[in-house]
Amino acid sequence: MAEAKRHMVQQNDERHGVHEERIPLPFGDVTAKWWGPRDLRPIVCLHGWMDNGGSFDRLIPLLPREISFLAIEFPGHGRSAHLPAGVAYNALDTLRLLLHLMQHYGWARISLMSHSIGAVMSYVFAGTFPDRVDLLISFDLLKPFILDPDMVLFLLSDSLPKTLDYGTGSKKEESKLFRYDEYVEHMHAGFHESISRDACHYLLYRTLEPAGEGLYRRSTDRRIRHNHGLVWSHDVNLEIARRIRVPFLYLKTTETPLFEDPQYHQETIDVLAGSNALFEHALVEGKHHVHLSHPERVAPFVRNFLEKHWKREQYTLCKL
Repeated sequence: MAEAKRHMVQQNDERHGVHEERIPLPFGDVTAKWWGPRDLRPIVCLHGWMDNGGSFDRLIPLLPREISFLAIEFPGHGRSAHLPAGVAYNALDTLRLLLHLMQHYGWARISLMSHSIGAVMSYVFAGTFPDRVDLLISFDLLKPFILDPDMVLFLLSDSLPKTLDYGTGSKKEESKLFRYDEYVEHMHAGFHESISRDACHYLLYRTLEPAGEGLYRRSTDRRIRHNHGLVWSHDVNLEIARRIRVPFLYLKTTETPLFEDPQYHQETIDVLAGSNALFEHALVEGKHHVHLSHPERVAPFVRNFLEKHWKREQYTLCKL
């Protein structure tokens, strides 16, 4: 089964002319998947924590073919390089990664389509650099959570000591080997069945390495398991909402909890809607990874949004 499913994903890439990108950083390359025309600035896609660029493999083929997409993989994820020994992963580093990406390609503006923590960091980036973002699409998560002080301190006290456990971040450190079908079941169950078994193959393709005798090794950095996320004040989130004035589509799934007092989420929605006539939001039936497991439910919203707001002339300015 393993080779057949891996070949299926490879064929999907070939069918859609996907090009593998490598963006150099001092510690190694960040990898990405470029979909669509090479002469247009792509919409940059940010995956969720512990996912990879395959997160968008089933959605992008359902979107307009004339639009380009660049699904990047955070350091330590997918096929991207791991951080150096002694360095821990921090969600805020995503902002620096986006700035580096813009500098690397010579873009003055960036468009973002993101899921989970990727969506949270897109929100933060757009509020921090409002003049550098021209379009936002977010799946399921919207902003940093507002948590009780006790919970914030618990997250820090629980996660920080664990980052001392793994020193080198070597891709060969993962000692446990499993059969491919076991990895499918681990992923399906580990994400509370949010990722369907059929969808698992698109993520596993970019994170498993054959280890012989029908066994596979996970290549992602084990240190990414101990990221405490990003939390700060409600006032900061509301100020970000006021600063975002560009076209913004936010899709929330019906089966994923908010993980915070609902009033914080609703007040942010209210400020976004009141400050930005180009803000749209809707509910989509499904779990956290609905864009991957059931992309046909998400694609109509994204297509309609892009038909209104994506203009070719705005995406032919950069030099590739």
